[in-house]
Amino acid sequence: MAFVSGSARSKREAIDLNAYFESQAIPVYDADSISVYQSGAAKFESLLRDMEQAQHHIHCEYFIFANDSIAHRLLDVMRRKAKAGVQCRLVVDGYYDRQRGYDYSHRLRQLRQQGIDIYIYKPYEFPFVHRVLRDHRKIVVIDGRIAYTGGFNVADYNIKGKPGIYGGYVDTQVRLEGSCVEGLQYLFGEHFEAAGGTGFDGPDYYPYTAQHYTSHNSREVTVLERGRQCASKKAEMRRALVHYIDAARDSLHITSPYLLPTPSVRRALRRAMRRGVHVEVLYSDQGDTPLFDAGNLYYSRRLQRRGAEVWMYREAFQHSKVMVADGTRSMVGSVNLDYRALRWNEEVAVVINDSATAQWLDSAFVQNQHNAHRLTTEYYHNLPFSRRIKGFFANYLLSWCL
Repeated sequence: MAFVSGSARSKREAIDLNAYFESQAIPVYDADSISVYQSGAAKFESLLRDMEQAQHHIHCEYFIFANDSIAHRLLDVMRRKAKAGVQCRLVVDGYYDRQRGYDYSHRLRQLRQQGIDIYIYKPYEFPFVHRVLRDHRKIVVIDGRIAYTGGFNVADYNIKGKPGIYGGYVDTQVRLEGSCVEGLQYLFGEHFEAAGGTGFDGPDYYPYTAQHYTSHNSREVTVLERGRQCASKKAEMRRALVHYIDAARDSLHITSPYLLPTPSVRRALRRAMRRGVHVEVLYSDQGDTPLFDAGNLYYSRRLQRRGAEVWMYREAFQHSKVMVADGTRSMVGSVNLDYRALRWNEEVAVVINDSATAQWLDSAFVQNQHNAHRLTTEYYHNLPFSRRIKGFFANYLLSWCL
């Protein structure tokens, strides 16, 4: 499932949120093209096609970059393009490199000899204190003009699912063109240097700035991060998320694999429901971690009791991290609604002010409801008491221990 936007948005809905971004010196960029993918096959085919057309550089940053067929296809393209003179840079998070057996740390010399300038972000080493300080971002930038970000990692299960666990796999990724690409390019450059790489700058990497580019469309994109380089960046994602929820006036559709938000986000959701915002939440009935499944159930039940509609997705593992407000504004990225994402991980998200994109994501949300069942009071009370009490403890344990 894919979407390409070319329409304008209503500016009225974004005034308050844009004022907050301006007060925090968070730049708002233009977008010439916005495409959305919820199919791993469609996303990777588009990405590979763009990589094949690269003329100057390919930059990739991933939390998981598996040693499997889709990763091999990406690396093969990068090898070929490197031989043709294209600069290929890759950052892989160190924890999943070691824990999942990908072992890129043992292949650095080989890949660099093949022209791929690869670095491991915070290698997982003794005394293992970096376990919770992970690079959870997913960013690709091609020639400074095309960028991808969202929830997809590089692994075959994004396309094939995980048979025997939850079958299929659903995620959300956006492809962007326009000056907003430079916001993601800057974030990639920060982590590339932090991982040990050499910095880069100039018109080939930031072509829109070099050309003093001015867009004539009304689509705007804000690039948000959660980073550790300064105190304001540590709180940027969490505070922006709170303001995003506070700006909603009519509806709020939330899709997330994990529902254990920080207190400030929980309060924002309560405020939204009190002022009459119709809140709907969708998450997987069966996820990838049983303890999180229990915590999700407990907190979603609390939301349901306050008036939210909660949908439990059964068709596949729903890994999307999407929020759509008022049918005009959407947020897509790597950030889950849990403590680890909002207080520990390095994260990225884009806020898109484009009614066509938001409405497409809303229609996808409704379509996903057809493959879900609604959490009701009757359903919850018919669950085994052991599952409900497990959810109570999981909610507080995961909230304070991540």
